[in-house]
Amino acid sequence: MNLVERTDELAALHGVFDCSPYVRGRLVVLSGAVATGKTALLRAWTDRLSRGGALVLTATACRAERALALGVLEQLLRSPGLPAPTTARTLAWLDGAGADSGGTLTAPALRGLCEELRAMAAVRPVVIAVDDAHHADTASLHFLLYLVRRLRSARLQVIFTEHAQWKVANALLGSEFLREPSLRRIRLEPLSKAGVEALLAQHLDERTAQDLTPAVHGMTAGYPLLVQALIEDHRATGGPGEAYGRAVLSFLYRHEEPFTQVARAVAMLRGHAGPMLVGRLLDLDVASVGRAVHQLTVAEVLHDGRLCHPAFEAAVLDGMPTDERRALHRRVAALLYEEGAPATEVAAHLAAADRSDAPWAVPVFQEAARLVLDDDQVETGIGYLRAAHRRCRSPEQRAAVVGALADAEWRLDPAKVLRHLSEPATPDSPDSPDSPPSLPTHLLWHGRVDEGLDAIGAAPVNTADLDTPWLWGAFLYPGHVKERLGAGAVPPQRAAAPPALTPELQGAGTLLNDLLHGDEHDATEAAERALNRYRLGPRTVAVQSAALAALTYRDRPYRAAAWCEGFVAQARERNSPTWQALFTAWRALIHLRQGDPAAAARRAQTALDLLGPKSWGAAVGLPLAVAVQAETALGDVDRAAALLERPVPQAMFQTRTGLHYLAARGRYHLATGCYYAALSDFYACGKRMSGWGVDLPALEPWRLGAAEAHLALGDALMARQLIGEQLALPTPARGRTRGMTLRLLAAASPAPRRTELLAEAVAALHDSGDAYELARAVADQSAAVRAAGDPERARHLDRKAQLLARRWTSGTPLPTPADTPPEDVPETQLTSAERRVAELAADGYTNREISRKLYVTISTVEQHLTRIYRKLNVKRLDLQVVLR
Repeated sequence: MNLVERTDELAALHGVFDCSPYVRGRLVVLSGAVATGKTALLRAWTDRLSRGGALVLTATACRAERALALGVLEQLLRSPGLPAPTTARTLAWLDGAGADSGGTLTAPALRGLCEELRAMAAVRPVVIAVDDAHHADTASLHFLLYLVRRLRSARLQVIFTEHAQWKVANALLGSEFLREPSLRRIRLEPLSKAGVEALLAQHLDERTAQDLTPAVHGMTAGYPLLVQALIEDHRATGGPGEAYGRAVLSFLYRHEEPFTQVARAVAMLRGHAGPMLVGRLLDLDVASVGRAVHQLTVAEVLHDGRLCHPAFEAAVLDGMPTDERRALHRRVAALLYEEGAPATEVAAHLAAADRSDAPWAVPVFQEAARLVLDDDQVETGIGYLRAAHRRCRSPEQRAAVVGALADAEWRLDPAKVLRHLSEPATPDSPDSPDSPPSLPTHLLWHGRVDEGLDAIGAAPVNTADLDTPWLWGAFLYPGHVKERLGAGAVPPQRAAAPPALTPELQGAGTLLNDLLHGDEHDATEAAERALNRYRLGPRTVAVQSAALAALTYRDRPYRAAAWCEGFVAQARERNSPTWQALFTAWRALIHLRQGDPAAAARRAQTALDLLGPKSWGAAVGLPLAVAVQAETALGDVDRAAALLERPVPQAMFQTRTGLHYLAARGRYHLATGCYYAALSDFYACGKRMSGWGVDLPALEPWRLGAAEAHLALGDALMARQLIGEQLALPTPARGRTRGMTLRLLAAASPAPRRTELLAEAVAALHDSGDAYELARAVADQSAAVRAAGDPERARHLDRKAQLLARRWTSGTPLPTPADTPPEDVPETQLTSAERRVAELAADGYTNREISRKLYVTISTVEQHLTRIYRKLNVKRLDLQVVLR
């Protein structure tokens, strides 16, 4: 290996020791911080001198042998280059007769050894090299000083290496040797970034060396010892590892204390590492700490109170014995708590200390968990809450910690919450209104509906955030919640003494009423406000789920889809697989209602993969139902059958998601010719919806499924009766549901009426955006037109139906009339008024709703849309694709 950035030092050495037989006594000290490569330079130079014919005597001093008198001198006299007779003669002077009781050489011994070395130098140049001379024993240094002064004219050259910052070295190095006129001091500095890159390039390819240089220089401050260790680790693991850790420890231990102690304290205190605080932590005086801090700074491993790199800090702490490290963490936690440091910093040390019985530990862990969970460090927050749980001192404190822990674990995996549901819970204290009633929500999720609703009902009047469990209850179990609340939708606690609503839950009452009754006129606006107002979070997920339900069940799939995609992305970014699975499943349902079963199947499977069956609890019906219905629509009934074989909790059939599951299973039975089984599922679905007071076609049009089964069994009369009931429902059906109903009514009607009904169904479904149902309606329309004697138009409709089917099967958007993807349309092609109308139409607003929002007449909206369709060469269904 070639030395890096040592050209000037080698030139200086060459100027002093040119190996000429005429060069006489020289003394050089290679000085520098620990690990700057002094030893490597010394070895490189002595090897060169040895190859030039010089006799090189070497020794390495160490701290542990400083008290060993004449230890360095003995190493020199045992150097491999000395002939055996010479070694024997010189070592004889070190026997008891040559040294006094203190280890100091006697005068005869000094003279005898001096003459032996003079005789050697007469034959060839002699080089004495002592590495780490600051650790050399005093007796050996005395002899070397005697030798330098007595053999000034001999071909003797002495070279030492020393640590520039070592303060307790023998005074001879710092005083007597400095008086020698032949002394030359050469200082070594750490490598620059260019030097680090050059050293890396000796072992790695050029591109890798360039890429690693900034990080490696930051982790090493340019010390070759540390750079070499990182090279070794990079080859083994690709990052800092054991070699780097050993090198950092070696770097620390080569300094005098309290250097290592202070480095550990700084690494642990991080930004709080002022001299006074470090002194209090280590029980050291400020002056001693200041000297160590100065050494760390001069060594370029301390900047602004922090060690040079997090990896360096980690290596410093990892090198401590476990018990010592934990004890230091405990002292740091107490110190930071006394200083009023943030709870997250105190908690990190408390957790690392493992054991701490301080009375303030639990509140600190609770506050720290709240802060890190807000920052989406979910696993860290769970760790803090578990640590708090182990230290709880009262039932009330334990109940609050268990609730927060359950909430945090639910974000990662709802199955982890199950063990908390069996813990004895203490009702929240009236003095603690901010304690969230979270456990009832988890009871509901896992199908324990009666326990969950009982727990909600038992919550104190002033408990904050009562709407969250009520919303989850209404979302999952509308029948049970409606039974508890009676005709109204106001929880009894709120009616008795309504607490101040948290901002995230404003509008919850409207959405709650909509979930229970489906007749809330302001639900769409309340949903839009809820979705617009807040970022996804633990306190908003219930409201946002209810808001998506309000939009989806009102045939607003495009508006719901955009929000849902955003929530899926936020959940992924915020480290919550549960949120991600929930909104992914909801997005799958929206895909289904947009007529894209291929995308629905993919999203539903993703949701099922994100959470296991146990984790989904009673809500598993949502992703399973979508997956079954989507696979059935795609013709893969085997896959649908496999999905239906998955075990589900019985509580699921009491949930809203269970309605979707029954309907999806009924459609599977229809597709496989099991018509009586289909009727059983559809009627079971309808019975529940009617009993729960949510018999709304937009939620689940069970009558259409049952009517289709009756038609397949030849009972057109019963089919028409069911279709008539659906059309007569007080809640007006929007485009999608109306189009589906009209298509089925045409199938149950005499032939002369079919063409007209199917034309109306196609128009309604075209406006709704459901490509799958549109394709079915167009296919039926083709058959009706052919039966009516218009084969040419029937062939045109066949092609259209096939095209639609091909598009939704592949999951791609519907085509433009030319069967080509619409090109991006520059905004300037539409006027500002036209673009506003187009965007609202693409979001699913009707012409009447657009006219109200823009304060124009319906006729004006229609005229704008006519121009938009002509300019963009699209129909209404394609606007979502063109403008997104």
